[in-house]
Amino acid sequence: MLKELLKELVSVNDVVAGSEKELFVVRKLRDYFIELGLDVKLHPINVITWEDIKCDVNDYICRCLPPITTSEVRGKLTDKIEESYGKVLLLSTTEFPDNVWVLYNLAVEAGAEAVIFYDSYPGRFRRIVVSGVWSYSFRSGKLPPIPAVHMRFEDGIRMRKLIGRYVELRCKTDIRGGTGYNVEVVVGGGEGEVLVSAHHDRWFTGYRDNIVGLYTLLKLAEVLSKLRVKHTLRLVSFTAEEFGNPDLSPWYWSYGSREFVRSVDLSSLRFVINLDTACMEPIRVNATGPEIGKFFIKYSTIKYSYEGFDHPYSDGLSFSSLGIPTVTLHNLRDIDEVYHTDLDTYYNNELLIDGLVTWIVNVVNNYSLEGLEFKEYYEYLKNSLPSELDDVVSKILTVHDLSKLSKMFKLISKELVKPVAIGSYRDLNKDLITVLAPHALVINNLRRGSRVGVIVAGDEDVLCCNLGTSDNEIISKYIEYLRQVLNNILSIVEI
Repeated sequence: MLKELLKELVSVNDVVAGSEKELFVVRKLRDYFIELGLDVKLHPINVITWEDIKCDVNDYICRCLPPITTSEVRGKLTDKIEESYGKVLLLSTTEFPDNVWVLYNLAVEAGAEAVIFYDSYPGRFRRIVVSGVWSYSFRSGKLPPIPAVHMRFEDGIRMRKLIGRYVELRCKTDIRGGTGYNVEVVVGGGEGEVLVSAHHDRWFTGYRDNIVGLYTLLKLAEVLSKLRVKHTLRLVSFTAEEFGNPDLSPWYWSYGSREFVRSVDLSSLRFVINLDTACMEPIRVNATGPEIGKFFIKYSTIKYSYEGFDHPYSDGLSFSSLGIPTVTLHNLRDIDEVYHTDLDTYYNNELLIDGLVTWIVNVVNNYSLEGLEFKEYYEYLKNSLPSELDDVVSKILTVHDLSKLSKMFKLISKELVKPVAIGSYRDLNKDLITVLAPHALVINNLRRGSRVGVIVAGDEDVLCCNLGTSDNEIISKYIEYLRQVLNNILSIVEI
């Protein structure tokens, strides 16, 4: 039954939030869960649906980059950003796929009429969301101002022969309001709740990103339907992880999970396991904090690499940002060659998926507050914060009540663990990273003589680099800020 469902999932390309293809997948998931005897909840959310209908440049087949609008452009071709004003710009992508976002923004600034990307790897089309703004804000945004398309490497090389000549770019897309669905089932009735998630929307076939996560979730449901486990399991498949926010916020990903945490009751939730591109060994493990991360890896049945705080480019952050202990299992930077391409197709990794299911069941059955590594989190906190705060941090050591420890470190994660950009959004080959206490990071940098900027993504707060402000003034200000946050947390926990 499950193998047949996998074949059907693999047969559908570009499962975009709010599309007919998404509805097909949602119905298949619903029917499968019902066959297992599980109750299914569909959580509808408003989304913006974007679909690529047709695209070519001088009759070379292309793919439109989301979420550009229908456009026709005729212009002289150039391969130099600084000379692209009023022209069509031809650029190669890089081995780091998300550089497309940076290069597109530079082209918009330079006044290009359109951008043609060709892949740095042969024989593939690729989709990367573009915006035209230097921001990953959660606030409302706009559609990209100029068209951008992607073609295969081989056709890009042929296009280079046309530099200096006029080319014609035609792209037709459909953008409309729609309804996406988060799919949820509840298994068992034990103490507390554990949520396991994946996302079902995808570009192209998207086997690694993220049929493999969805398939692991489905296998887990099959196993759990025959087992008694210690905790109640909530299994959720999210819509609109790749794209779909009707407000077009520059932080375009993980919209479905943000809507889920905003609208459902999470009061009984103990922790979250998020599956996104977990397709090869070693599985990369990111966590809200060391207390849940180090606990989780103790029960591993397969090879892993512990990476630190939760990954900013996945649905796990929707929970982590609320302080809910969360583990994300992924291989996001290991799949760059096929990431969001039409070569991200099915291959047999059944043994790995079975190992993931066993790992998750082991963790769920062994979870307890007593097993969490709160001492690990304390040591990390102490080593991350400036010594001026030792008096406040030392108060944490006086706490021995497990419920208070749990509450305190949830609040620390919520208030102090943030996704950041180190330097500038203009920098190539850089991901957002998630760090504990960005203000402390700036303090440490200043004390080493570095004034590199730190942007708190989403909120878009820029730390440091204020002209006319001395290093000592910045340090004093940020120490006071951190002291206030920690004292507020201690007060809430009644310490």
